[in-house]
Amino acid sequence: MEKQASGGYEPYIDTFELTRLGQEVSGQAPIARFGRLIGDLPGQEDTVVSWSLRGMQDARGRHFLQVHIKAAPTLECQRCLKPFQWPVDSTNRLQVVKSQAALEAEDVLDAESDDIIERIVGSRRLDVLELVEDELILGLPYVPMHEVCPSPEPLSQEPDAETARPSPFAALSQLKKD
Repeated sequence: MEKQASGGYEPYIDTFELTRLGQEVSGQAPIARFGRLIGDLPGQEDTVVSWSLRGMQDARGRHFLQVHIKAAPTLECQRCLKPFQWPVDSTNRLQVVKSQAALEAEDVLDAESDDIIERIVGSRRLDVLELVEDELILGLPYVPMHEVCPSPEPLSQEPDAETARPSPFAALSQLKKD
């Protein structure tokens, strides 16, 4: 069963119910809705963030949320200082635990990938957009840069006669001749 969430209200989910029933919730929201994300970023166009959450259980009865986000926020290149789009298309699996104590328990390795399983404390009223914003922030590079910065405008090779100035070292060459 899949539910759609519109951008007009705060989407909250019951993580325990969603994972127990294996439901999916999806929606879109304007990037302007994510204040923590865009606080230090350059101006954003009409970028839309698409997201989906799918609940699931494994054979051992553990509950998981699979979070998928897709967006292209505008970042500023730290080399050339020009804005560019950074595509984020991320899927992450989070184990839903019942208490803070379970969250702080010893790390558990994922048998399939040998990665540490990320965990969150489940809630009867989890703010989906806050979780999506967290995943978006984690999907951004620490130091954003173009793979290859766009080349600057070519400089004129020959100076204009009006703007050409004699070299400040020309006087030194005269002293050397004497």
